[in-house]
Amino acid sequence: MIISANWLADYVQVPGSLDEVVERLLMAGLNHESTTTVGSDSAIEIEVTSNRPDWLGHVGVAREVAVLFGRPLHVPDPRPLEGTGEAARSIAVDIRSPEICPWYTARVIRGVKVGPSPKWLVERLATVGVASVNNVVDVTNYVMLECGQPLHAFDLARIKGGRIVVRRAIEGEPFTAINHKTYSLTERMCVIADAERPVALAGVMGGADTEISPSTADVVLESAQFAPLAVRAAARGLVLASGSSYRFERGPDPAMVEWASRRAAALILDLAGGTLERGAVVAGRLACAPAVIRLAAERVGEVLGVDIADSRQRRILTALGFVEEPGDAPHDHGWRAPTWRRDCWREIDLVEEIARIEGYDRVPEDVAVAARPIELSDREITVRRVSEVLVGAGLCEAMTRSVVTEAMAMAPSPWGDTPPLSISPPLVRGADRLRRSLLPSLLEARAGNVAVGVDDADLFEIARGYVSRPAAADRNNGPVEEPLLVAIVAGGGFPTAKALCDAVLAGLGVASEAARLEYRPIDLEPFARGRAAEVVLAASDGGVRRVAVVGEVAESAAGLPGPVSAAEIRLDLLTFAATVERPLVRPSDFPAVQRDVNLVVDETVPWGRVEGAIHAAAAGVIERCRLVQVWRDADRLGAGRKSFVVALTLRSPTETLSGEEAGRIVDEVVAECGRRAGASLRGS
Repeated sequence: MIISANWLADYVQVPGSLDEVVERLLMAGLNHESTTTVGSDSAIEIEVTSNRPDWLGHVGVAREVAVLFGRPLHVPDPRPLEGTGEAARSIAVDIRSPEICPWYTARVIRGVKVGPSPKWLVERLATVGVASVNNVVDVTNYVMLECGQPLHAFDLARIKGGRIVVRRAIEGEPFTAINHKTYSLTERMCVIADAERPVALAGVMGGADTEISPSTADVVLESAQFAPLAVRAAARGLVLASGSSYRFERGPDPAMVEWASRRAAALILDLAGGTLERGAVVAGRLACAPAVIRLAAERVGEVLGVDIADSRQRRILTALGFVEEPGDAPHDHGWRAPTWRRDCWREIDLVEEIARIEGYDRVPEDVAVAARPIELSDREITVRRVSEVLVGAGLCEAMTRSVVTEAMAMAPSPWGDTPPLSISPPLVRGADRLRRSLLPSLLEARAGNVAVGVDDADLFEIARGYVSRPAAADRNNGPVEEPLLVAIVAGGGFPTAKALCDAVLAGLGVASEAARLEYRPIDLEPFARGRAAEVVLAASDGGVRRVAVVGEVAESAAGLPGPVSAAEIRLDLLTFAATVERPLVRPSDFPAVQRDVNLVVDETVPWGRVEGAIHAAAAGVIERCRLVQVWRDADRLGAGRKSFVVALTLRSPTETLSGEEAGRIVDEVVAECGRRAGASLRGS
């Protein structure tokens, strides 16, 4: 961003040299690149960070200078004189894509005389590196560089049907920009169209068909609000960057949409003549919701290590445009962020603003900062517990890309069968899909390790998947579901996968929900047939929800030496356990009692159902439940029957279990297995 020193002086008068102004701006966060003399002016080039779009205009920089030097800020209040005609009779505006263009305003000026701009305007634009075109176009550029809000002027006579339509482009629709190059648009892009064709690419560039020319007599002045992501996608997709797209991508001040329109209208009337028709044609609703931030006065001293008086803090924030909303406590204030500071939404943001203006040189380097305990969210607690369990089990955490190839994205996902979401343009060459599962990426990572001689790369990853919701689903939460997942890939077969999954569930505290958890056989890629299971959790409404899949990876899917185990768990469905305080239990001092039971069940009954019944019946005394053997014999057990040989370890935390008590517990276990799984004791 290049700032004109003479232009800056229109808004704030600062005593001292230009070097002092540059130095203070540098210390406040505006990195100084260079200062160049241009005629009788000075061009100050500064580096503006992406979170400060308010610095992409002279008014924003002047506001900063005014606060730093304690000087008044003078911003014009444009009130252009209106004629007798009605703008609404000359042009109509219809927004058909409000998600891209929430608000659009248009003013009509008739009878303008397009010609060269006056010397002062040409010099101002030249100082900041902008060439003069004509008085009308120069005004739109001037106002954009003044306040950071881009504008565009159309030749009213060339707008077909007297109508402006803000809509998505038609796939393959041609558009000729003011650079006189023709582009093929996609339906992801937004255009400003008339009754027949696009006349501008929203937020990026105007069209050649309606550009201002020497024959233009009537002007439509556009000032609007566009979604940053849509503008960025269009500008990059067409390789068509502009000063407008640069600012819209960062989100200009919503309050400047109307101000810029009035300011430009007043300047055009002054420089090109004409008559401004009454009123502005407005469509949509301005999207603007500044944050309200709580700030305890003592927090500034705690963070910075230097005391700044409460009155001084309030003066700084007020000068920066924050509006005070007193709180319940005497020194606890709420501050409403100004519309141009959407980067401020946390308490620490206000602390940083105070430090910037007060001066970083006042912050001591050797003063200890008081620690304040923070409360972790349920998600953070869940992620930490899972990481601790898996690192403790010897696994290494991996980080793979969320964008994958089409082949990897099309692999079946345990969390939804809707098609994967695509990205255009691709963020990575050859990878244009968002993954629905982490397992394909983690298996690829293990294969990469094996290829370089690392055969024991046991890995886990915690990240989000991206699953589009079915068209018939309730979309109140958006069209995309983003489950928080942990994927595990390690050496070993199904028992290893189940053991790691059990360890994660126990670490989360879900082990106490064993009566509600059940392993069920499942047939799902990339697992080998008959070597995989899903873990379901019983809900309070009687239904069940899949929370994990575990299994041994099929050799054809893995292409890896030796058996490979894998598991994927939906952590977002298990965060309820984070709020349950896990008690510390002293190991029992009393001896354990070993008992074996031989349960006969139908072939279709999974071990997980029997295991859940055992834990439910012997809750409080069951220390270990181990499946020793699965035995099948049609002659002895009957056709379609199998036997589970189970070793039970029972131990009471309060007393020594007698043989009679252990026998009674075993009877309860057998009875519960009969009710839940149709099991019977062999030989009974």
